Amino acid sequence: MDTEINLLDVDVQARLRAGDQLAKRGVYGIVWLDEDLIVRRRYGSLTTFVEEGACVTHSVAPLIGLETDIKQLTEGDAVRVPNVTIVRGRDPTPRLNIIVYRFPSEDGFLMTFGLVGTDNGLEIELSRQARARLMAEAEVLAKSRELARANAELRMANNDLEQFAAIVTHDLKGPMRALDYLVEDIAQAAAENNGAAVSRKLADLRRQTSRMSWMLSSLLEYASAGSAHAALEHVDTRALVQEIVGSLPHGGIEVEIIGDWPAIETLAAPFDLAVRNLVENGMKHHDRNQGLITIVCEDKGDALEITIADDGPGIAAEHHRSIFLPFRTLDGKGSGMGLATAKKMVEAVGGSIAICPAGPGRRGAKFEIRWPKQVVT
Repeated sequence: MDTEINLLDVDVQARLRAGDQLAKRGVYGIVWLDEDLIVRRRYGSLTTFVEEGACVTHSVAPLIGLETDIKQLTEGDAVRVPNVTIVRGRDPTPRLNIIVYRFPSEDGFLMTFGLVGTDNGLEIELSRQARARLMAEAEVLAKSRELARANAELRMANNDLEQFAAIVTHDLKGPMRALDYLVEDIAQAAAENNGAAVSRKLADLRRQTSRMSWMLSSLLEYASAGSAHAALEHVDTRALVQEIVGSLPHGGIEVEIIGDWPAIETLAAPFDLAVRNLVENGMKHHDRNQGLITIVCEDKGDALEITIADDGPGIAAEHHRSIFLPFRTLDGKGSGMGLATAKKMVEAVGGSIAICPAGPGRRGAKFEIRWPKQVVT
C-alpha cells in the first residue's frame, strides 16, 4: 500500500514538473479569476501581460463584451475566443486560443491560453473587438454632441421665455391700468345716468382694447421671430436691398446703396426684415423734409458688415441700450417693435447688430449689422 502511494506521489510530481516546463516555455498559461472577473493569480510566460488585481478585460481586450457570458457559465461549459493576437507595445503576443471555464471547486473562473499551431487566416478577434469598441465610442460621442446642442437650444428657449414674460409684465401694466380706470368711470357715469359720458368712455375702452390686442400680436410676432427653421436660399444681396428700398415710401429722403454686395447662401426673410426695419426706421424718425440714408456693405470674408446711417436727429447715448427693447420709442412714432425684431432676427442666424457713433461733426443714427455667411439654422 505504501508503495502504491509513493508511486502516485512520484507520478504527480512528474506531471507537475512537465507542466511547469511547458508553461515556462510559453506553450500554455493559466489565469485565475474571481466572480467579478478580477485577476487573482497567473501562471506561465504566456500570462505575463495579464495585470493582477484588475479586471481581466483591461489586459485581455478580446474578452470585452463577453463579461455576461462568462459570468453565466456553469461547470462543464466554456467561453472560447480562438486565434487572436494581443498587441501590447512593439512586441505582440503569439497567436492564442483563449478559453474560460467555470472553476469547479471554488468561486471563480479559470482562463487558459494556448498557442495556435498554424495561421489559419481567421479574423483576429482583437481587431473585431477594437473596431466594435471604437464604433461604440463614436456613437456615444455623437449622442453627447446631440445632447449638448439640445441643451443649448433649451437654454435659448428658456431665456426667450423669461424675456417674453418680463416684457409682458412690464409693458402691459399701463394699458391694463387704463382699462381698469375706464371700467370704473363707465360704472360711475352709468350710476349717474350720464349717457354721453358712458358713450365717450366706451369709445375709449374700445381704443384701449384694440391697443392691447395690437400689443399682444406684436409681442407674439417678436417672440416667434427667427424661431422657424427656414431653408437657405441663393440671395443676391444688392438686388434684395434695392428691392427693399424701392418698396418703401421715400418722401424727400434719398437712399444710397454702396459697397460690395455679394451673392450668398443665406436666409432671405430675416435678412430682408432686419435691413427693412432699419431703413424704414431712419425714414420714419427723420426730422427734416429732405435727408439721406446710406447703406454700405463690406465683405469681411466670414461675414458681411452692413452699415445703415441717416442724417436725422440721432439717438442720445443714454438710450442706446434700451432702443432694442420692445415698445421703445423716443418720439412717439411707430410701434417700437422694429429695432427689437431686427435684433432678434439678426441674432437668430448667429449675427449681431449695434448702434454706433455717427462720427465727428455728423448728426443722425448709425447701425451696424454683422451678417454671417454661414448662418445658424
